[in-house]
Amino acid sequence: QINVLQAKKKFEILDAMLSFMHAQYTFFQQGYSLLHELDPYMKKLATELDQLVIDSAVEKREMEHKHALIQQRSVSFIQDFSYDDSKVEFNVDAPNGVVMEGYLFKRASNAFKTWNRRWFSIQNSQLVYQKKLKDVLTVVVEDLRLCTVKPCEDIERRFCFEVVSPTKSCMLQADSEKLRQAWIQAVQASIASAYRESPDSYYIE
Repeated sequence: QINVLQAKKKFEILDAMLSFMHAQYTFFQQGYSLLHELDPYMKKLATELDQLVIDSAVEKREMEHKHALIQQRSVSFIQDFSYDDSKVEFNVDAPNGVVMEGYLFKRASNAFKTWNRRWFSIQNSQLVYQKKLKDVLTVVVEDLRLCTVKPCEDIERRFCFEVVSPTKSCMLQADSEKLRQAWIQAVQASIASAYRESPDSYYIE
């Protein structure tokens, strides 16, 4: 019986190993069959992937080109704005009495110190503004002859200047340094013009 068991044990072990090898073969054969069916799809996907890589590279170049164009346009805009800015002029002898006009930011006198954009003008020796076109004029300074104007550098905003009267002061901001200088010169010219047009007895009084 021992000899029989020994002989039987040999072919049973071999049979188990052979069954295991058949199972492995069947597993990989089924896997191959499944992946073989997917082979056309995988080839198509690989081709699409190659095209996506090319499209991505093209899109990257286009975006870089657009970015460069935007930078050039920004520089051109600044240059154009500066060019238009240089043509800002004032006329104390304007037929309509308006020495100069344009948009300025005005700092409110409330506790919040908010800034609002208004349409300002110098006319009839006064500094006035409107919230909207055709609105009633709001007088900021009734008589420019009693005022002084000066640029302000120690402030949180650029291109600011201040018009100071005996009763109050008005902080204003222009859109550029040239516009600020133009407004300051316009106020000073209006003050000088108003003095020239008024008789000496007026100042004595």
